[in-house]
Amino acid sequence: MSFVAVTLYKVPSTRCPYKHHAEFADGKTLVDIKIAQLLQSGAEHVYVSTNDKQIKNSERVTYIQRPDKFCDEKTITWVETLSHVFNSVPISDEKLIVFSLTTIPLFSRYKEMLEEYKKTMVPLVAVHPSKHYYMTHDKRGANFSFGHWHTYSQAMHPMYQLCYATLSPIGKLRETGYTFPKVFDYFELDFMESLDIDTEEEFKLGQIMYECKFNEHV
Repeated sequence: MSFVAVTLYKVPSTRCPYKHHAEFADGKTLVDIKIAQLLQSGAEHVYVSTNDKQIKNSERVTYIQRPDKFCDEKTITWVETLSHVFNSVPISDEKLIVFSLTTIPLFSRYKEMLEEYKKTMVPLVAVHPSKHYYMTHDKRGANFSFGHWHTYSQAMHPMYQLCYATLSPIGKLRETGYTFPKVFDYFELDFMESLDIDTEEEFKLGQIMYECKFNEHV
């Protein structure tokens, strides 16, 4: 069973302006690392949606120019952006894709994700299960109760962090205009894999974690 990959990024980034051009690890950027991970996992081709002009297509990587208006979160919704991205990829609705952000460099188990999909043929969405105690904005327990009803963390039902990696026929994502389809199962990631780099602090933390995870000499 084959698949293609779709990812996206914009320049500059809002909270960490040059994270996609800066060296992240081993002389490579976040974009370089994600493309390599997807190809090494068996992707036939990688499509990259971006407004970046400093790019060059290769035999297995195609950069699709995204108009600047679809890179402006102040005027365009995430759904509008995703709908544009999915519809700009020149493949049929039936084609299986991995959609993954460049900002999760510590997750690379796309081949394992595909094997899980083959068992049920139900689309998969990457999540990180957490059993920490969370509070809401109005000072209530989000996943636990106060007082006598307090639950030990071992007995908690986990909360799931969305990690922005999905395996699905692209038509199902075009239908929802979102990162996951109407029907899906969870594909669980560990804590390190779930890091989503959005700030300069997370960029620096990610570099340390990447060295620990992937470089044998550390």
